[in-house]
Amino acid sequence: MNKPLAIGLIIFFILVIAVGAIWLVVRPVPEIPAPERPIRRFPFGIFGPTEELPPPEVEAPILEPGKRALTLLSAEAISGFAILSAKENSTSTPASVRFIEKRTGHVFDIGGQGENKIRISNTTIPKIFEVNWSPDASKAILKYFEGENLRIVSAVFEATSTTGTILPTNILSSTYAPHQERILYLLLVADGARTIAADPDNTGQNEILFSPFQEFNITWPERNTLSYLSRPSGIAPGFLFAYNLRAGVFNKVIGNIFGLEVRWSKDGKNLLFSGYNQNTRIPQLFLYDTRGKISKNLQINTFAPKCAFSEKDENIIYCAIDANLPPALYPDEWLQGAISTTDSLWKINLESGEKNLLDTERKFFDIDQISISDDDEFLYFVDKKNGSLWSLKLSD
Repeated sequence: MNKPLAIGLIIFFILVIAVGAIWLVVRPVPEIPAPERPIRRFPFGIFGPTEELPPPEVEAPILEPGKRALTLLSAEAISGFAILSAKENSTSTPASVRFIEKRTGHVFDIGGQGENKIRISNTTIPKIFEVNWSPDASKAILKYFEGENLRIVSAVFEATSTTGTILPTNILSSTYAPHQERILYLLLVADGARTIAADPDNTGQNEILFSPFQEFNITWPERNTLSYLSRPSGIAPGFLFAYNLRAGVFNKVIGNIFGLEVRWSKDGKNLLFSGYNQNTRIPQLFLYDTRGKISKNLQINTFAPKCAFSEKDENIIYCAIDANLPPALYPDEWLQGAISTTDSLWKINLESGEKNLLDTERKFFDIDQISISDDDEFLYFVDKKNGSLWSLKLSD
């Protein structure tokens, strides 16, 4: 390379660098958005206010003259709800519910027709996916994710905050006693599962039962009975066991039923159970008398969790029924969200067999978590399609 060419190239590169430096100085600087306000993670970190986002749009039913009052109580998806009895609720009406918003973890009370909505707790607990309530709904066992980590907390709702005790993460299922302030949980261990009863802060523990089998969902349907239900699947036979606390006896109630799901009556004398018919590929509903050990086919195609016993009349149940339930593997595909139902609500007399359709204006719900108020005035449910909370007034 000759000397004049080399000098020219050096001058060219110097000019390029100089122009680049000048551009970096004078170029427009993009606006940097303000950092988001931190979300408080319960029970870790500092609690403080968080930004509220508008609730998602949910289609409301079109009401017609003479129809029962169907009310949207929360368009925001909820993690779970509990019915407040008249002596325990904080609103002016007895038919109220307490629910937890899924996005924020905030706790609200609201009347049966959407009146007197009150925020009970401002503590932010996002990503709650399971809630088990105490009988008076003043406490709950919460399962949620903090980042990638599972948290299980025995929570207390007081004033405008939520406090709680961290429970072991190897708890498979949990519940509350129906008659006292005690929690019950199934703790997985290497050689089986331990059933532990404790105070809500996890003190005063005592082991009730040890089982070499692990895969049970436990409930406490009435004072002296613990219920152990195998995890339901249409490809495996299910079993229901009951442990009598008074006698200390563990017995099989029903079993060898594919897709077995159960809903107990309040007094534990009866239960509804559903099983998967492998020929028709749809679930069938049955009534079981625990005293006489007699089962009755109700000739209804639905799941037991889509039904609830009346609080006042042991012969009345309310069920969500899809008249055109598509054949599938139940309840697996429904639980996974692969199948959605289009339900109507029915009032059914177990003694006479009479079935009455309850007007729900439009049939677009996939009904879940169905419950009846203590006075039989309201039916509450969650629409599984979007997690919204609804009520239906049962009395005219």
